[in-house]
This record gives sequence, C-alpha cells and structure tokens, in this order.
Amino acid sequence: MFFDEKNGGYFSTSGKDDSVFLRMKDDNDSAEPASSSIAALNLLRLSQFRDDPAAAGAERGRKTIAAFAATLSHFASAMPQMLVALDFALSKPRQIVIAGKKDTPETKALLKEVRRHFLPKTILFLADGAEGQKYLGEENEAIRAMSLVDGKAAAYVCENFTCKDPVNDTKALAELLFK
Repeated sequence: MFFDEKNGGYFSTSGKDDSVFLRMKDDNDSAEPASSSIAALNLLRLSQFRDDPAAAGAERGRKTIAAFAATLSHFASAMPQMLVALDFALSKPRQIVIAGKKDTPETKALLKEVRRHFLPKTILFLADGAEGQKYLGEENEAIRAMSLVDGKAAAYVCENFTCKDPVNDTKALAELLFK
C-alpha cells in the first residue's frame, strides 16, 4: 500500500485517505530512519531466506535504493540507514544456519558464538524443525535439508547459498566465520 510503483521508495501514507493531498516520501534518516531505508534493507534480507535474488522483495529493495540515488550521491550522510541497505545489496549473500533445538546447550553455544561477532551482512537462521524451517524449506531445499550432525547441533556457514561442511563446536565455527 505504501510502495511507489512508479519511482520506487515508500510513502509515509497509503494514499487511501482523501484528506491527504500530498503523499510524502522521507529522504532523511534522522532520529528515526526513513521508512524507505528500513524497507529496503528488510526486503533484501528477507530475499536471502528464499535463495531467490530475483524475487519481488529483492527487486523492490533495489528499486527503493535507486529511488534515492541522487540523495545518496550528493548528501550520503542524510541517509545512513539507506547506505547500510546499499552495502548489503552490493555484498555477497551470506547465511548461517544453526540446526538444533533452541533450548539445548549445544545450540545455545553455537548461537552465542555467532552473535559474539559483528556480522552485519549475514543472515542467521535457526533450523529447529519447527514451522519456520518447514515454511522456508518449501522455497529453499538447502534449509529443508539442514539438520543435526551425529545427533548434535550443527552450524552451516553458507555464501551465495553454497555451504561449507557443517561444524559442531564453537571453535570450528569461529574459524569458518572469518575464512
């Protein structure tokens, strides 16, 4: 309802209220980031779950960034959150999937190791066999197949949807994160 189909970006109103004569699109990330900046990054991140960089969400994210290209090139500091979205859009997709039940000590340790590091261009997903994994697994065969290894929680580190061998311990995971 808020997406500008013609020029990209997101309006601050839906356009359904006749008393609003002019629909505004914020081009400044002030105390609160502009809706377009947040939407662009969220759409790009969500597309990473589906292994579909050409998905409608990713395309809308890129179109939103393009809608603010003039602002970014002349006054980039006005939209720092949009710069984060741009950086994400230009980076290599990276996913980390932790396979295991969320309450087990092994799974918690692997999650803690990932969260210990600043990884802004990485998607983290818990594959615990629950509904979320089943839903995403409908579109992404790799997520559907990720499971425990030798009965223990496992971490899968993937780039461009190609995964390295899964690991079970935090030391091996730390090494994979920075290879």
